[in-house]
Amino acid sequence: MLTIWLLAALAGTIMGPFGTYSGLDWGQRGVFWGLISASSVFLSTFIRSLRRHIWGEISDTLREILHVTVLTLCLSPLVYGLAVYYRVEAASGANGYLRVLLFVMLLCGLLSALRRINHNEELLSREAPKEVQQMSYDPLGMMGDAANEPHDPEVSTDGDCRLMARMPTGTTGPILHLAARDHFVDVELDGALVSLRMSFSDAVAEMDAVPGFITHGAHWVAEAAIVSLSKKDGQLAVLLKNGRSVPVSRYARPKLEEAGILAQFDASA
Repeated sequence: MLTIWLLAALAGTIMGPFGTYSGLDWGQRGVFWGLISASSVFLSTFIRSLRRHIWGEISDTLREILHVTVLTLCLSPLVYGLAVYYRVEAASGANGYLRVLLFVMLLCGLLSALRRINHNEELLSREAPKEVQQMSYDPLGMMGDAANEPHDPEVSTDGDCRLMARMPTGTTGPILHLAARDHFVDVELDGALVSLRMSFSDAVAEMDAVPGFITHGAHWVAEAAIVSLSKKDGQLAVLLKNGRSVPVSRYARPKLEEAGILAQFDASA
């Protein structure tokens, strides 16, 4: 995050976009773009940490659009205030705030697009070697050296689960739980945890041969892994056989009811 802030501040200071090159000296441009860069990184990180809980039941693309929109609305007043303070010509006049708003929206959209391209496995995997594509780790330390070994996705695995083809050599199922974490998906197996760099929606799609449910915007659980239900402060959760508690959103509850999960474990849940 510090690197992103420094690079953005340096680029703004040198190039002087939005009329700051001709209207401000080097020191003023450094302060101007340093404050904007720091604020944008902080706001983007904060919004991204909350968006899975607020917009959990929507697609990744729509979630990114909402992220850019909210970031633009939050950042624009700061940029406009600094532009007025430093008397940047582009922010003057009756349409000054509108110009600032469009500029910030364009900037946020560009950064979002670059970030998605950088983290989109499908766009980057065409030229990437297999050992890079299959990067994973084992935070629980239960897989030994197998966590660092590349795995050939063409080799057959236990069952028909396509996501198992991404697991390091020696990994055995079953997969109990998927959890989205930024640009990674944490795959929880019975006795191991592996992190894959991919989108949550793609990971769920590769679990199509295994009966399961999206219980929340960032969680998928295998039906066979559910052993009971719990309810605390009105929040329903499913308990898995490894002891994990996974929240159930109000949007996902009807699917569990339709599948008979609520009636099976707790008719009063």
